[in-house]
Amino acid sequence: MAIDTSHYHGWHGKLRGPWAASLAMVRVALLQVFRRKLYWLVIGVGLLQFLFFWSAIYLINQVTGMSPQFRQGMEHVFKFSATPDDGGEDGYSAFMERQGVVVAILLAFSGSLLVGNDFRQGALPFYLSRRIDRRHYILAKLAAVSSVVSLLTVIPALLLFFEYGMFTSNTSYWRDNWRIVLSVLGYGAVMCAVLSIWLVSLSAWLQKAAPIAITWTSLFIMLGLLAGNLEDRNSSRYWHLIDPARQMRYVGRLLFGVLEDPVDRQVAWYALAILVSTCTLAMVALVHRVRAVEVVE
Repeated sequence: MAIDTSHYHGWHGKLRGPWAASLAMVRVALLQVFRRKLYWLVIGVGLLQFLFFWSAIYLINQVTGMSPQFRQGMEHVFKFSATPDDGGEDGYSAFMERQGVVVAILLAFSGSLLVGNDFRQGALPFYLSRRIDRRHYILAKLAAVSSVVSLLTVIPALLLFFEYGMFTSNTSYWRDNWRIVLSVLGYGAVMCAVLSIWLVSLSAWLQKAAPIAITWTSLFIMLGLLAGNLEDRNSSRYWHLIDPARQMRYVGRLLFGVLEDPVDRQVAWYALAILVSTCTLAMVALVHRVRAVEVVE
């Protein structure tokens, strides 16, 4: 069959750089995740939590004739405090912590899809044989995972902040609490960086779905249970430092300014140091793994 009748034709448009290819890989990765119907069960749990907080904000702001004591009671019931200075846990950090559980479950099943299959099915040598460099591939995969994390944590939290101010009589809530936006973005950046680096590095080495899911869930569930048991036996919050989920929670609460206990603040700084160290080691392992792939140009 001739080439003309097979509908092959040359590219007549403007050629773009390899960074455009990285954006294309991010887009394809997101489509892969959101096209899986099974993943939407996990995403649905995150959406339900978002709707719960959305409804809580609506009820807190719309009930007329509410006394300050009754308002605080409703905030305690819904576990949502509008500002970090209300004497309770900040509602935005609490929402992002809950969404972090949903994100961890979703990433446990999508690691092989986003990264592992590139090594097992030979897609990575195909990418690298083009104009795409190893750095473009690594950053594209990190951006893809970070996009999934942001869609379930950062963007919904910002929408809740916008909703709370929208139901007030003026814009004073947005102007007086603009630091909440920075805290949400900071906490989101920590979650995106840590989860993306850990997952991409782990998936690059393990590759198959079952080992990735087992290792990922053990990293969060088993270490979390171990940290809780050791903390109960020794009455020391420093045991929380072996739990990756609590490490990120401590750093998030530090950014939101809801840690009033000096011990908790010290634990939070230790948690930040541990996260930076583990992410650095994971990045070194990831770069080493990607460099080991042979490419024929």
